Amino acid sequence: MPHDLASLTELSTLEHLVSTQGVEALLDALDSALAQTSEEARVVREDGPTVGPKTLRVLRKAVALDADFLRAHPEALFQCLYNRLRWYDAPDAAAHYSGDGAKPWSDPEAHLYALAAQWRRQREAAGGAPWVESLLPLRGALEGVDEVLWHDAQVLCAAFDPSGTRLATGSWSDGDNVRVWDVATARSLQVMAGHEGEVRGIAWSADGKRLASGSRDHDARIWDAETGAQLHAFTGQEGQVTSVAFSPEGTLLAVGNLGWRIHLYDVASGRKVRTLQGHQQSVLSVAFHPSGRWLASGASDDTVRVWDVETGAQVARLDSDTSVGTVAFSPDGEWLAWAALDGVAVAQTRSWKRMEGLKGAGRYAQVSWLGTSRLGLLRYDRLEVLEPGDGVTLWTRPYASDGHERGAAFSPDLKHFALTAADGGVLLSELHAPAPPTLLAEQHRVRSLWGQAEGNIAIATRFDAAFAIDARGHMRELPPDANESGLQPWRFSPDGTLAAYPVLRFHEEPRRRGVQLVDVERLAPVRELSAPPLEGRDASKKLTLELPMAFSPDGQWLAAVIEIGVVRVWRVADGKLRHTLRGPATPVSLVEFTPDGAYVVSGYAEASRLMLHDLGTGALVLDTQAMLKPAPAYAAAARAPRIAVGRASGELELFDLPAGFRRVLQLSEEPVIAVRLSDDGSRVAACSLDERVRLFDAGTGSLLYEVPHPALPFSVAMEGNWLVTRSDDQTTRFFDLATGAPRAVIQGNAELEEVTRRKYWEVLGEGPVAFHRRMAPVPMAHFPDVLEEDLILRDGLVVARGRTLRDFLYVLRLHDAPGGA
Repeated sequence: MPHDLASLTELSTLEHLVSTQGVEALLDALDSALAQTSEEARVVREDGPTVGPKTLRVLRKAVALDADFLRAHPEALFQCLYNRLRWYDAPDAAAHYSGDGAKPWSDPEAHLYALAAQWRRQREAAGGAPWVESLLPLRGALEGVDEVLWHDAQVLCAAFDPSGTRLATGSWSDGDNVRVWDVATARSLQVMAGHEGEVRGIAWSADGKRLASGSRDHDARIWDAETGAQLHAFTGQEGQVTSVAFSPEGTLLAVGNLGWRIHLYDVASGRKVRTLQGHQQSVLSVAFHPSGRWLASGASDDTVRVWDVETGAQVARLDSDTSVGTVAFSPDGEWLAWAALDGVAVAQTRSWKRMEGLKGAGRYAQVSWLGTSRLGLLRYDRLEVLEPGDGVTLWTRPYASDGHERGAAFSPDLKHFALTAADGGVLLSELHAPAPPTLLAEQHRVRSLWGQAEGNIAIATRFDAAFAIDARGHMRELPPDANESGLQPWRFSPDGTLAAYPVLRFHEEPRRRGVQLVDVERLAPVRELSAPPLEGRDASKKLTLELPMAFSPDGQWLAAVIEIGVVRVWRVADGKLRHTLRGPATPVSLVEFTPDGAYVVSGYAEASRLMLHDLGTGALVLDTQAMLKPAPAYAAAARAPRIAVGRASGELELFDLPAGFRRVLQLSEEPVIAVRLSDDGSRVAACSLDERVRLFDAGTGSLLYEVPHPALPFSVAMEGNWLVTRSDDQTTRFFDLATGAPRAVIQGNAELEEVTRRKYWEVLGEGPVAFHRRMAPVPMAHFPDVLEEDLILRDGLVVARGRTLRDFLYVLRLHDAPGGA
């Protein structure tokens, strides 16, 4: 039955459509309703906002943005729509955006956020299922002409075909790194597999039938643009291929590389015609003159050179004030433009004489001619269209710089542009269309997250600053000195009241390292812990050295590293130094306390040594060999004075403290890389490089069973009736603890301590994140974006760092079903 404006703004209708007929049917229904709804149509909803055709347009865009995710998880439709609509035109959304573009929250008919709120009330009144709420706006415009074409890795280059109807892109993806897209629908048309390195240059033939690409793997290729078939491969270039260009008649392909050379190939046969030599450094760009008679090239030797294509002779040399990464001829052949240090340089092709002065302002990464009288330019933070005659900027489109190399393309019909990005998203939009507001989160990329699972606060660090996010999802400023922690780890006391981070006092002489304690509630400094370094152990000049630290289980002591091979122990209450624990003169890679707080554990990965000191006396009670790279093969029982240590020799050692009893188990000839003791110390599980997990009776040393893995297990945990492992095939596996029988397999990586101990845990992998309840293999909810890392605080508050949207900050709230099931 046909749907209209009234029915398609009912959540129940939308959910029924997507669950019974799929995402495409829902999109078709919205399209059909839009085609039949006049711009003046309005429906007054009972106890809700007035809706109109704009509502349908925004709904359709919201569904389209998450269409791939919804195909796999149609049950998440409410979640996707709510997270998009809630932030679309709500008054409080304004604080999260900047820029001069259209502002939906200023529209007199702003109502989408109210519709989302009404749906939420209806859903909660009916009970509802678990879902994930975004407490910050997500990337993706809900109106306007912007589209994002997603790849799974950074995109460096893009080019429109001569008709402007297709866009080709080249990325860092493994294998499938050349793609062709339909400009009108933003759908993928072809994926070309072959390059083994990232694609740095891409070009169309004049008839649009062929596509050329060049990559870091020292090769260039020609493809059939219609079928995706590879026609020629030009391997063994002297260096990375940076630029490719077809001659106007399509008979030649020019390939420039970092090996200082340009090769010309016959497109029909694939035969090399000639090599152009003369540049004294890497060739970065090539372009044919419209007549096909000349080829221009730019290089890192600060020159533009023009070559006679027929003879290979150098026709002209034009000096620049910097390396030349982009050159372009005007369509009428009268002008040659290239990017100089502070603008665009232009030369006449009749005389190869450079015009006085520069056009534009600033350093441009790319120059393109738009017709014969305009230049399309790419800067680090905006696109521009420039009139080269008088230098007037005719159009500009700002964007948030991500600090990475980008590429841009302008369509020959002067209708569209494309902008590549490090996060894998290519912005496809229309020239001169209004730009949507800029999302601030795209400018504040997060590089690391620190916090305590189920704690009260998370610390997010950027290159230039750090800030806090509390369990209510509110952002808070940190003390000024917190920025000195850089990307160093933060640690939290067991009760969550104190935080600690390493500091380096640059401005003191001599430089001094220490640990700053912070009151978490007030985010105010408490005291600094420091001590003069021992002779020969100073680490103040090793800026990138990670300095591990840990609070004791009762929170009364802090053990930390501020110098090479030494662990200091301070009393938290007054900052008094209690112990200076010396180890080998190598960096300390591990610091922690045993669960009973009786011993300080320190590890030295370079020396493969693990040491235990008595907290009361400071005496060394254990010094043993251990596998500590890439992760410590060490574990302690929670309720028994027993520890386990894995060795490169394939041995598993068990130590009972303080009695000093020692048992050695020979697992295999392969190194033991991970161990775990049950809480009562009665059983010990170990992973080794022979791709097996073994479970032993820790009291007798007898083998209970071994579990083979199809990939290397590098982490293991035990809880209740489960044994859980994590393998390097990005898989988390559940086994019956009593028998070793397999019970469940989850694709993705989970932190096993969180799987076994926390109310909520997550699985991260190549796809959308899945959230689980404690020890439950079946997910409770999914979130559409791919995350690099996350931290779940108390009450289900999730702080995360994006993977596909690289370093994008997410703040989410997990909403469990009533009763948690």
